[in-house]
Order: sequence, then C-alpha cells, then structure tokens
Amino acid sequence: MSSIVANNQGVRVEVSVFVYLDKDHPDKDVWVAYCPELDLVGSDYGEEAAKKSFEIVMKDYLDYTLEQGTLEEDLLSHGWHRSQDGRIVEPSYLSMVEAGKLDSVVSKDSYSKYSVPMPL
Repeated sequence: MSSIVANNQGVRVEVSVFVYLDKDHPDKDVWVAYCPELDLVGSDYGEEAAKKSFEIVMKDYLDYTLEQGTLEEDLLSHGWHRSQDGRIVEPSYLSMVEAGKLDSVVSKDSYSKYSVPMPL
C-alpha cells in the first residue's frame, strides 16, 4: 500500500511506480518510470536510470509541496485520502483505471511495477 507520512521527524514515502520501455517516444528506447498516484514521471535511456530520474522528480515534488505547505492539498487533488490512523493513502487502482491514469501503462507490451520507499 502506498502512503506518505509527514511529521516533525520528516517524511516517509512509499509509492508504486510502473516502469516500461516507451517505444512510441520520438527518441526510441526511452524508459519511463510513472507513478499514477501522483502523476509524476521520470525517464532516461535505461531502466535503472529512469528509476533514479523518478526518485529525483519525487524528491523535488516533496521539497516543493512541503515548502509551499501544499502537500496534503495536492495529494487530495490526486484522489488520495486520510485514513483513520492519520496516514494519507493512495487512491484505489479502480479509481485510477476509471480516470484513465493507467492507460499509458497498460497499453504497453510489457511493464513492471515496483515500490519506491523514500525516507526523507
């Protein structure tokens, strides 16, 4: 389960990321790391490089939204919700499918999904 916890000890993030080779990209052979729960993308010319790119994008996203005080607002606008124990948890996959957020992934020949834990 994906989650983002922000408190006085820092931020703990765990999100799902889909990685695939984007053969439709103009440069060909570009790997994409896409997090539909946040609509964030990293890309590069290798699978591991795309994952690293995503981690940089994720860190920049968190730095900016925390600095601006807009993290919770932005998460809620992406369909996240606050659980009873205070965590902010991701939208369901069904809701992301219905919103078309997984179209770019499921249309590919193959993809892998991994979890990105990030203590910040």
